Amino acid sequence: MRRRSRNRRNHGHVARMEGRPPTRGATFGRQREQASIGELLTRVDGPRVMLVEGEPGIGRTRLLEEAARIAAEEGFSVVDPDTAPELRRPADLESLLSVLDEPGPPSPSAGGQDRSAERLRVALERRARSTSLLVVLDDLDWADPETLLALRTLPSRLASSPVWWILARRTGSGGAEPDRLFSRLKARGAVLFQLRPLPDEAVFELVTATLGACPEADLRVLADKAGGNPLLLLELMNGLLEEGCVVTARGHARLSASRLPERARLVVQGRLEDLDPEARRLLEVAALLGPAFHPLVAADLLGITPSELLPSLEAILATELLAAHEDALVFRHDLVRESLITDIPGPVRQALHVQIGRTLLEHGGRVKAAAAHLMAGAVSGVPEVLQSLDRASAQMVDTDPAVAAELTQRALELTEPADPLWFARTMTAMRTLVTAGDLMGAAEFAEAALDQCASGPSTAELLTALSFVLVPMGQAAKASDTAKAVLDMPDLTDEVRDRAELALLQAEVGLQEGGSALERAREILKAADVPGRGLMTGALIVLAVNDWDKGDLIGALDLTRTGVRQVSNDGVHECRLHPGLILASFLVDVRLMDEARRTMVLETGGAEGIGRDGWAAGSAIVRSRIDLAEGRPEEAIRGARAALEAADAVGARLLGACARSTLSIAALRSGDLETAAEHSLGGKDAGGPASPPFDLTRSELIRAQVTEARDGPRAALPGVSRLLDGLATHNRVLICDPTAAAWLVRTAVAVGEPGHAEKAVAAADRLADMNPGLPSLSAAAEHARGLLHGDPDLLRHAGAEHADHWSSASAYEDLGLLLSGLGGARGRTIQWFDEALSRYAAAGAERDAARIRGRLRRMGERRRHWERRDRPVTGWASLTGTEQRISGLVSQGLTNQRIADQLFVSVHTVAFHLRQVFRKLDIRSRVELARQVLEHSDDPPDAHTKKSSDGPEAE
Repeated sequence: MRRRSRNRRNHGHVARMEGRPPTRGATFGRQREQASIGELLTRVDGPRVMLVEGEPGIGRTRLLEEAARIAAEEGFSVVDPDTAPELRRPADLESLLSVLDEPGPPSPSAGGQDRSAERLRVALERRARSTSLLVVLDDLDWADPETLLALRTLPSRLASSPVWWILARRTGSGGAEPDRLFSRLKARGAVLFQLRPLPDEAVFELVTATLGACPEADLRVLADKAGGNPLLLLELMNGLLEEGCVVTARGHARLSASRLPERARLVVQGRLEDLDPEARRLLEVAALLGPAFHPLVAADLLGITPSELLPSLEAILATELLAAHEDALVFRHDLVRESLITDIPGPVRQALHVQIGRTLLEHGGRVKAAAAHLMAGAVSGVPEVLQSLDRASAQMVDTDPAVAAELTQRALELTEPADPLWFARTMTAMRTLVTAGDLMGAAEFAEAALDQCASGPSTAELLTALSFVLVPMGQAAKASDTAKAVLDMPDLTDEVRDRAELALLQAEVGLQEGGSALERAREILKAADVPGRGLMTGALIVLAVNDWDKGDLIGALDLTRTGVRQVSNDGVHECRLHPGLILASFLVDVRLMDEARRTMVLETGGAEGIGRDGWAAGSAIVRSRIDLAEGRPEEAIRGARAALEAADAVGARLLGACARSTLSIAALRSGDLETAAEHSLGGKDAGGPASPPFDLTRSELIRAQVTEARDGPRAALPGVSRLLDGLATHNRVLICDPTAAAWLVRTAVAVGEPGHAEKAVAAADRLADMNPGLPSLSAAAEHARGLLHGDPDLLRHAGAEHADHWSSASAYEDLGLLLSGLGGARGRTIQWFDEALSRYAAAGAERDAARIRGRLRRMGERRRHWERRDRPVTGWASLTGTEQRISGLVSQGLTNQRIADQLFVSVHTVAFHLRQVFRKLDIRSRVELARQVLEHSDDPPDAHTKKSSDGPEAE
């Protein structure tokens, strides 16, 4: 009984704090509840009872004060025992009678409590004859059973009198009797209000009123940790003010220190006073586990069974500090959790973090959470902690390599260089950084670790790993020198020597001075006792790339296929270019598309098979090239952009250059000349020559083609000359694009350089003769030769033999131009222009298709470009594809004339479309249009657009 009284006094203290308004007379976020109070007081028929529930500090007492104020203004007489200061105790029948000025109870006798209930009914009925009454009772979770029993019947017994009731309690407390009371009254029609946390806007208003200024982002984040509880929020903000942690200037408030103020901590401690030591210990462990936790984990940490945990959990749930969700218990307020953590001494907190981390690892499936705890508790001089970090890193390297790298580096920071495990952790950290895609971090880490390597073998292993990393970073020459330095070291183990040899092969595979690499590769293949299949795979790729450059494409494909078959079992896990990517890229070059797609799926195993190291963006690059070759330029652009972002994110400059060249040619095909020009310079900073499929000769070709498209053939002549000069040492320019030879001939002829054109044709013929089993090469040679000699049969045959739509369309366009110049062949000219238009449309080459429609218009033939799509009448979505393209070009600063030149339409057509755009968007200037383009730059393309001959909209 004495304990009950002491608990009651504590509760009264909290209730008084809870009831204090933040600003006198102000209420925040309770408008709905206030309106319901007004509705209750005007109710004539039916139950006139409102039930209110809420956690401590949620504003329950403040709402009851507001109800009393509203009732008084409406002429009610309010019966509230708490209005008498000396009666700050649980409501009972006698306190109500005292408020009603009834005389004291008669001498005790049997049925005394029943008499009190009857006396209260009579007193209320008597008072209600002269005025309407509102009975307000709070803290019913502390009321005695007799009072609760009386309240079950009094509202119905007084239904004929003007008596209204508001009964309130703390949620989930008081046991079964308050539950039965509220259930009984609710079943009879009482309105139940469960006070919820304040909504965001109310929190903002309350913080602003308390601070007297608008809170900036840091204060808003801190306020969110109160979970919408007004008491916690007020004590937090007032505490920050008192402790000088808030700076106010020009009507805005910001944090100057982020510590938890003492006032807020005292409120939390007040909520914990009634917990016994076992429940308090459980709550502290739960706070360290995180915002949500499973009781099974907590029981394991405390060394008890879940059933033994039950009494403590019930006591904690009664405090409203935790809420039960389907699969976890959750802290209602981050502020409470942080306060609990702050009160745990630092060393104890670290030890608990380590214990939690180990327990989570044992449970499985919570490795990331375990990693966070282990890092929070890791300290030097405790080997067991470091071993736990090693274990967590090993488990996370496949699912979250970035966290694995962080774990390993943390373990390494706590490891002395003299420790036997220092080097093993160093190599693990290097590998996890590479797997996480942090190439620059891996390279910097390796170079820093070299200063602490105590032995030659350690240095050799670290340098070898560094060599592998440098190649995708675009530093092939440095990678080669690094690998050579390892091979010059004495007393290397066979394993280290083989890996260094493989690193050197990868580094030199694309370097011009690769003679020594070729000789080394041939020796590896000839050796009877090949030390490792990984080394053999590297040798095969070196020889394949050399054959590809020299023009023996069939031999190169055979070698690469052999390398792909071996790579899955060669045991190499370094940062290595996957042979499957090289094979797929080779296959795209010669337009063997079915095998290219199969290779990307089967041989590389997708992104997972290639790995998440420095070459991971290569998969997106090759897939983008496949999309472009198969006539999906928009998909190719998206893929190339994704590859460029991925390459830039990991520091793979070489892959970034390749992604830009693919993006540039795809943009050129789709008609976005400005984007094509923006990215056509991508190869300049890639760090030197590169191996296929990331050959920078492709970048040179695309740069020259974009220059010709923008500024004419003469501006592209220097680039053409450089490309033709390169044919003396390799055939890359003719291999990387089936129409490259034809484009070189066309450009050379246009500027009066027949010698250049003849050189290109001779090289294309020689390449086709060397590879009779590849139709794309013979079609390319016929196309170039037909252009040079004006042979329509060769062009027609090339158009039929080209393996992709765009190349075929290019040959048919050249054929149409040739026939139009011969005179007397108008019908056949139109036929081949129509064929070219159909193929360009199938390839998604809008710029080229527009050019053909322009040629046909000049011949008196109109070919409409239909699009069928359901559009709104106004807004960005109402714009047609042409209108969106023109809007994009306007946003880039192009004039109407330049837009017309790029889209092969007249200036009048551009002006017409712009008028439609201005009308649909309700704008008046190009500046406003540019702003709209920027706002919608990330909008996905409309998936419903399709070309149709019977569509309602012509462009």
